[in-house]
Amino acid sequence: MSTLSTNSEPVLKPKKKKEFTYFTLLLFIVLGFGLQIIAGIGVAIYDEVTGSNMTGILLEGPYALLVDAAFFLGVAVLYRPVRRFLKPMWNVSVLKERKTYVYIVVGFLIVAAVQYVMLSFLNVESANQQQKDLNQGSFNQTLLSSWIFFISVAVITPIKEELLYRGVLCGFLTNRHHVFVGIFVSAIVFGLLHIGFPITATVMGLVFAIIYYRTKSIFPSMILHMLWNGLVSITVFF
Repeated sequence: MSTLSTNSEPVLKPKKKKEFTYFTLLLFIVLGFGLQIIAGIGVAIYDEVTGSNMTGILLEGPYALLVDAAFFLGVAVLYRPVRRFLKPMWNVSVLKERKTYVYIVVGFLIVAAVQYVMLSFLNVESANQQQKDLNQGSFNQTLLSSWIFFISVAVITPIKEELLYRGVLCGFLTNRHHVFVGIFVSAIVFGLLHIGFPITATVMGLVFAIIYYRTKSIFPSMILHMLWNGLVSITVFF
C-alpha cells in the first residue's frame, strides 16, 4: 500500500503584508482632498437648488478645519494600509515616563522662544496673519462659536496634523529613507502649508517630529501640539 509523500503536500506560505509605498501615500492624500472636493461640489449643488448658504458656512471659520480633519481622519481609519501603518504609533506607555513630559516642556519653550523672536524682534511673522490662518474669518463670536473654534483648533486639528505629518509623512520617509529625511521633509512641508508663519511652523514641525521619533509614539507630539494651539487660540480669539 503506497503512502503519499510529504513532499507532495502543498506548502502554505505566510502572506506578506503589503508595504506602505509612495503610491499608498499619494492615494491617501488624493482621497483626503478628493473626497472634500466631491463633497464641496455636492454642497454647492444643494445651495443652488435650495438657495441656502451651506458652502459659505462650511468654508468659513472652524467648520473648515472640522471638515478637513473629518475627511483625512476618516480616510486614515477606513483605508487599511494607512490604519495598519499608524497602529504601532498609538503607544500610551510613554505617557508613564517622566522624560516624555520633559520633551513636551522643552519643546513648548523652544516653539515659544522662536515665535517670540519672529513676532517681536524680526517682525517676519504677524499675529494677525496667524489669526487668518486659523480660519477665524468673520466667525460670529458667541459662547458656542468660541467653544467650537477652540475645540477645532486646539483638539481636532492637532490630532489630524500629527497623524498626517508626523505619523504618515515622517513615519513613511523615516522607514523608506532615513530619520533625518523624515524629520526635515515633514517639518518643511508642515511649515510651507502654514503660510502666515512658515518659520515658526517649520521649527514646530522639527520639534514635533523629533519628539515623535524619540518616544516612538504619536501622543507626546500631539499633546504638545494641542497645548500650543490651545494657547494660540485663546490669545487670538478670546
